[in-house]
Amino acid sequence: MLVGQLERLDFGLRELRRTSDVELHERVDLRAWTALGVGGVAALVCRCHSASGVRDTLDFAASHGLGWVTLGGGSRLIASDNGIRVPVVSLTGTLARWETESDGIVAGGGANMAQVCRAASRAGFSGLETIGGANRSVGGLVRGTVDGLVRNGAVIDWLDLQRPGSGVDRWHAAAGRPMPDPGELDRSIILKARFRLRPTGLSEIRPRPTRPVSRRALRSTGPVFLDSPDATAADLLAEAGCSNSGVGGVRLGGPRGNELIAGRSASAADVIDVCRKVRDRVLAETGVELVTSLVFVDENGGDIVL
Repeated sequence: MLVGQLERLDFGLRELRRTSDVELHERVDLRAWTALGVGGVAALVCRCHSASGVRDTLDFAASHGLGWVTLGGGSRLIASDNGIRVPVVSLTGTLARWETESDGIVAGGGANMAQVCRAASRAGFSGLETIGGANRSVGGLVRGTVDGLVRNGAVIDWLDLQRPGSGVDRWHAAAGRPMPDPGELDRSIILKARFRLRPTGLSEIRPRPTRPVSRRALRSTGPVFLDSPDATAADLLAEAGCSNSGVGGVRLGGPRGNELIAGRSASAADVIDVCRKVRDRVLAETGVELVTSLVFVDENGGDIVL
């Protein structure tokens, strides 16, 4: 960057810190914030406590020609080993809470999905229990598994979306608008979501056990590859003989063989190499190209294509 650009950026940061509902952290080691404990250093993490804080953060990024990266539960994000130069946005405060209603639950985009699932179960609702074990945020789950939510009986009534340079846009199912596509969701931050759920007797609900991000020497993700229309990812991995495939400090494993397990020496490059290796082998052996649920991000916040 030129000197003038750096001065404007520094002034913008001071204004953001002074006037906004945002907590700023510089030079954050992302290994402590992600499930696999890989990735480099984030130049700036913005912990937004409210919708106005998210708006100010996105406007700050846009005014300086920067993108951004959203960090939820950390179970899907694989950041470059070289770190991330653009703002990393994390939702907290009111955006990490939830409230049950007569026929569903409203949850902030930063709320932990496992905790939201337990709250829905205690309130006598069904529809989230089969996905509640994932250590993911509500926003990350909506981005990644909208179809699965509908199949399980959870209906998204509305989403509050924030984009740079605009107010909060509420997508509402009752308004007849189509569900935002993945590209539109990637250009937005999900502030809140309302799930309409099935009322079910408490005795009938069996939530999956939750597993927090591990602090042990070995760390793992949830399912890495998505099921295909005709077969589960676990079956395809087994058919292709991918059990315990690994590169460096990362290997494939877990109860169904569809999780990544990382040791202390693991790197983001190892994760990328394993996913490529496994995807290519499954394609060669079965003719099916698996799609990963992970999000790979380069230094500038762009997608790393496998």
